[in-house]
Amino acid sequence: MDDRATLTQARSMLLLLLATCKESQTALQAAANALDTDLTTDIGAMIERTERELEALQAKIAALPA
Repeated sequence: MDDRATLTQARSMLLLLLATCKESQTALQAAANALDTDLTTDIGAMIERTERELEALQAKIAALPA
């Protein structure tokens, strides 16, 4: 598998993770369960990290020769 395919596959996996985390966060916030506060915080941190990793991957993909 070439670099572009590998990076694109990694980006796709991160997009799936990001979507899953955002949906989970929305559900937890809607439930407003005080016991889920830590989980909601953890998911928020995961979203931020995933977004940073997506930006880095996109930059790597953009830097590849066409």
